[in-house]
Amino acid sequence: MATTATALTSFCRQEKIAKHAAIHNASKIACSSEKAKRITTPSAFAERTKMIIELEIFALNARLMLLEELATMTDEEKMDCLFKVLDKNRDGSLSVIELADGLRKINGDVSFEDSLELAMERVASFDTDGDAKLQFPEFQAYVTKLAEAFGSTFHDLAEMLILSVVFSDTGNDEEENRTAEIAEETITQALIEEEALTRVMADERTKVLFHLFDLDSDGSVAFAEVVMGLYKITDDLDCVVASGMAALEVFDEEGNNNFDYKEFTRFLVQLIAKTGQTFDEFVFRMTKATAEDNEQNNMSKKSLMESIREMGDWEQQP
Repeated sequence: MATTATALTSFCRQEKIAKHAAIHNASKIACSSEKAKRITTPSAFAERTKMIIELEIFALNARLMLLEELATMTDEEKMDCLFKVLDKNRDGSLSVIELADGLRKINGDVSFEDSLELAMERVASFDTDGDAKLQFPEFQAYVTKLAEAFGSTFHDLAEMLILSVVFSDTGNDEEENRTAEIAEETITQALIEEEALTRVMADERTKVLFHLFDLDSDGSVAFAEVVMGLYKITDDLDCVVASGMAALEVFDEEGNNNFDYKEFTRFLVQLIAKTGQTFDEFVFRMTKATAEDNEQNNMSKKSLMESIREMGDWEQQP
């Protein structure tokens, strides 16, 4: 019962904060509208001035009451409150777009594009479940780290962060919000793929595979080494040559007919997906094929390139 009562009290406080924020924002909007009106008579000027003052008082009272509510809340409640005021669509997680908007409200000097880039970096760093969003525990870890960067604690920064998000005049404008809504799905998917790539790159087994393909140990995987590596797990030379050529076209960003580690990992992720295998299955199969030292599959680089030339599918670079 005590836990339920505490949760209810916290919910009521957050509802009050939401109410004060709504009153404040509505008052500010109405005040701006009144100031923009054209006045033609002295009496209309006096009436408008009175209304503007009243609206400004409403806004100030809302800020004051919010501060009073915050003063009664624990740090845990404030963290939860900050999360919820950032979570605009109330889905229980923070997207890149939502976090970017919050970052602009806290730091008004950040541009729309820079805020998206910063938010993507923050989400990628603290997203532990790979959904390209921040759940509450992930957000909590991020804010704690943010406070440390300020040389402070969340306890000291809580009110400033909440007030900045709730009452800031910065943040995305209507056009930027529309742009963000259109781009959100694309951004989220790109971040999911980038996070997956980062995890695979960090896996020690990927490094082992890279070295299995990098036969001359020069720190890159050449076209011939891609073909020879794939040839270890299939005797279909036509298929492996076509796969190697397609891989170069898609993943060889520098156009030097070699894969660095990141390019190789991108190729590997796509290859494994196309084969329908799991990462574990592919690693085991590749390692086993190399360990068995099968003479049929372990063609020399020279003889393999001769076979490729005879097929006419590849013109080796000098």
